[in-house]
Amino acid sequence: MNASTKLNVTTRRLARAIIAIAAIAAVALGASSLPTSAVTKIAKSRYADISSGATLIVVHVNRGLNAKTDRFSTYTTTNLATIGAIIARVNSLPTAPPMGEMCPMDVGARLTLSFSRHNAKPYAIVVADPGGCGPVSIRDYNANDSLKGSAAVGGGSAFSAYVAAQLHIKTIQVF
Repeated sequence: MNASTKLNVTTRRLARAIIAIAAIAAVALGASSLPTSAVTKIAKSRYADISSGATLIVVHVNRGLNAKTDRFSTYTTTNLATIGAIIARVNSLPTAPPMGEMCPMDVGARLTLSFSRHNAKPYAIVVADPGGCGPVSIRDYNANDSLKGSAAVGGGSAFSAYVAAQLHIKTIQVF
């Protein structure tokens, strides 16, 4: 092997080592320390806001794949102040993160919130992911229980923690 070939092999090994170190650092520091991508800000869908007037919220909690006991549970509230605060929080969720963004670990946990008026079928359903990039889906239904529209937003991690605090839910996901 001549000197030029040895230099190329050494350079390639050094490049692989630098890439490996960068990947380990990205995981150790979390996705939030990585530079954000330059993506044009997308306006929120009109279906990203749910209307007020709910008299009941039913929250189904799925704590994820690692939960060995108490994986699923259900919580309800008819407290109008709590319901109003949760609706306001849903309506203030940010736009969804751009595709291709690196996200923290997701164990498959979900909070599904069903908003109803006067014991009728839900007029809005919000599904929040407390892990990963925290995607949230919002579905609005009309009086005939037909889907009017849906929206994808972000902020699921903070939103899930907020709902858990409001409804005294001790755990929302198991790592």
